[in-house]
Amino acid sequence: MFNSFKKKFEAIKKDYRDLPIANENFIDAILAPVFFVTISRFQELQTSILLTVALIVITFSYRIFRKESLKNSLIGLAGTSIALLIAQIQGSASGFFLPGIIRDLSVAAIGFFSILFGRPFTIYTSKSIRGWPLDWFLHKNVKPAYREVAIIWVVFLGIKGLMQLYFFNSPEILAVIKLATSNQTTIFLLVVTYIYGQRRLLKLGGPSVDEFLNKTPPPWSSQQSGF
Repeated sequence: MFNSFKKKFEAIKKDYRDLPIANENFIDAILAPVFFVTISRFQELQTSILLTVALIVITFSYRIFRKESLKNSLIGLAGTSIALLIAQIQGSASGFFLPGIIRDLSVAAIGFFSILFGRPFTIYTSKSIRGWPLDWFLHKNVKPAYREVAIIWVVFLGIKGLMQLYFFNSPEILAVIKLATSNQTTIFLLVVTYIYGQRRLLKLGGPSVDEFLNKTPPPWSSQQSGF
């Protein structure tokens, strides 16, 4: 059972390889913030920022040496640099986590309103990857699956963002939250909601994409793969 899930996990990760969460590096996601917060416990903020800058420069150089994706490396470098800049402006280690908090709460808010207006944001995420027709996603026997998955993500990101706001003055706790909800944890949730969405499509009994395009009358076989 574990091996079966692992294979599906890897296959689904490939489908979402272009999403930011699938490309977030361990250094950017975990090591840099934990290093920064730990150093800031023993050093002044300015010193902590400079040491963290040194860390990301070294790791960036190492990625170039290893001929890793320059695009992903630059995104990681830019994200960590912005976080450090905000920490400098804000004047505390907690400022490092502010961009992530804003991102999580913004996505949760957009997701909430997209559900409220009957156009779950998960539809557009999937459409950008799959290229399936929008009318298929909006079919009455298809859309509920995407709405339910959108609700799961809105709740997850909303709780994560609000927890970070609540503990904003405790950078150590913010680092723990960051560690507990790292990219690998988020990808795991992505895979779980993907599998859930697939099963909901089958249960809803709507048309597959091909059946929808060919205007096949019911009963339908439903979408057997992809979400």
